Amino acid sequence: MIAAAAPRRAAALTVAILLTAIIRSLLLPFGELPAAVGFVIALAGLLVVDRWVSPSLSRDPLPTLPTREIPRPYRQWLPARGREIRERGRETPFFLAAVAGVAVGLVLLFPVMGAGASGRTLSGFWGWGAAIVVIATLEEVVIRGRLQPAWTAEAGPVAALLVSAAIFALIHLPRYGLGAMPLDFAVGLALGGLRAVTGRVAPCAIAHVIADWGAWFWL
Repeated sequence: MIAAAAPRRAAALTVAILLTAIIRSLLLPFGELPAAVGFVIALAGLLVVDRWVSPSLSRDPLPTLPTREIPRPYRQWLPARGREIRERGRETPFFLAAVAGVAVGLVLLFPVMGAGASGRTLSGFWGWGAAIVVIATLEEVVIRGRLQPAWTAEAGPVAALLVSAAIFALIHLPRYGLGAMPLDFAVGLALGGLRAVTGRVAPCAIAHVIADWGAWFWL
């Protein structure tokens, strides 16, 4: 039952996330605030619907499926070794995972810092920065917390990492344009790798927020 649901869920999540990006692009002509609010509402609604429709499906970096239902190239890791890796990810202390998130966030800032100071004032940062926390966290919960595990269950961890990074780049297309897609894809790979290594979504959100905050001062 789970094996049949996993492909449908992965595809449905992918389409739904892309729809949130379309909603954002349609609202952008009305201003940044309406676009951001619409995007947040769409992402939050997606989370609610996904949790209600498929509460039994795993959200872990590795799927909780019988060995025969795992794609053949990945069976060697399951069930015993795969379970060990999965549990090790769950046992990663939050403090260490948070430190990893901060470290990745600082690394992601390097390309941004190369663009030079933006000249924006600190006084205008606080409201924008708070909004970024909400938006970035929701993006990570949806993409790294729901989409990446769903594709892992369907196609394995490497494909899941690539798909989630591609979707991450695509949802930022309306806001930053085609020129930023290679950088956004690379950021998606870094955040997806952080999710796989730590077994947590929180460090991904921390890294994402730090990178976005840096954009206020250097872009």
